[in-house]
Amino acid sequence: MTKRALSMMLPAVLLLGIVLSGCGSDGASNSNNTAAPGAAGDKVAGEITVWGHPYVGDDKKEQLKAFWNDTIAAFKQKYPDVKVNYEEIPWKNREQKILTALAAGSGPDVFYQLPDQIPQFAGNNALEPLDAYGKDIQTDDFSKGALAGATYQGKLYALPILQEVQTMIYNPDVIKAIGEDPAKLPTTWDEFDRWAEKAKAKGYYARNFEGGAGCCNATLYPLLWQSGGNVTDDGGSIILNNDKGVLAFEYVKKMYDNGWIPKDSISSDNQFPEFLSGKMLAVWGQGSTLTTLKAQKKPYVIGPPLKKEKQASFGTVGMFVVSKTSKNKAAAVEFTKFLTNTDTAKAFNKLTGYLPVRKSAGDIYNDDQDMKEFMKYADLTIPGISHPAARGFMPKIQAEIGAMLEGKKTPKQAADAAAEALKLDAKK
Repeated sequence: MTKRALSMMLPAVLLLGIVLSGCGSDGASNSNNTAAPGAAGDKVAGEITVWGHPYVGDDKKEQLKAFWNDTIAAFKQKYPDVKVNYEEIPWKNREQKILTALAAGSGPDVFYQLPDQIPQFAGNNALEPLDAYGKDIQTDDFSKGALAGATYQGKLYALPILQEVQTMIYNPDVIKAIGEDPAKLPTTWDEFDRWAEKAKAKGYYARNFEGGAGCCNATLYPLLWQSGGNVTDDGGSIILNNDKGVLAFEYVKKMYDNGWIPKDSISSDNQFPEFLSGKMLAVWGQGSTLTTLKAQKKPYVIGPPLKKEKQASFGTVGMFVVSKTSKNKAAAVEFTKFLTNTDTAKAFNKLTGYLPVRKSAGDIYNDDQDMKEFMKYADLTIPGISHPAARGFMPKIQAEIGAMLEGKKTPKQAADAAAEALKLDAKK
């Protein structure tokens, strides 16, 4: 099933799930809980089901299994009357599986979501708001970007457990070849442009940009945020084609016309080989990028997110949510708190290689300079576009970027066309 089809299916499926499960499962109406679920003195008991995913490769599969066993055992020591059933489901078609289960009234009590899923599910009354479930959540311990991804329309719907930071990663050999210093990396568009011109003059590409096929989170959106623009405003209105948005489109066209990015930026979804082969100054990357570079013994240096009007980057956030249809919300919320607390989050992130979202868990990478460098930029990251139709926006934007790079449209025309297409999506 396509993401578009899932988006169209969501409201009807979730409505059906809520009807099937009844309306008496939260607050005082829950037979397993008192009037203030999650508060001190409540009886937390019963059975819950948790759905997660294969967050590691096959080489760490057994370690991940041990993590879940240990976490559930530790939780049971605190809440001996709660039985926790954990099920790992594949990444592929996970939305369809969750939606189908919720519709049947047999879905998980706790499951994993990303920021651009929260508006969809919360907007269709599928998630339980967590604000009323005790003050021990300690939201001030989360990074700003992580907390933003967990919040929709002023309500907290998720507790984050992991964060990713994306930024510029440079080839120090190319830096030296263009007469610059790897210890003094660009911090602004203007500074990077000067390096880009030198790189082009020496026969290198300046950076990757898979604009016509790559995910907008790693292509246009960071530039859009750095220019001071965004896809939507705080009220959800489309502002992609305002002056700051057009500036981002113009910058992409400038990079393409100047030869700073490869000609296949119209259609390629992977230009990383150009960086690996030493033909590119910089690549937009994250922790997994370094894993590849280290495995192939390639030199690298991590740079800061760039700035035009503001310094900003993309970094997804992984979170756990509680289903609105859960018949045991008190236990589900308490397990979600336990799973995302400092000690459990440390163990999870150390195993999976992600960044912790809690400041109190930040010391797990004290001996890893690369991860410490990424963590410096955690508060500069934006976890994506917060809008119920966000997942359907990207193909429209990609198509207009492709048309612009092909010379069929000016940057203003491409931005206007993309904005109009997004407005139609937003109304559906």
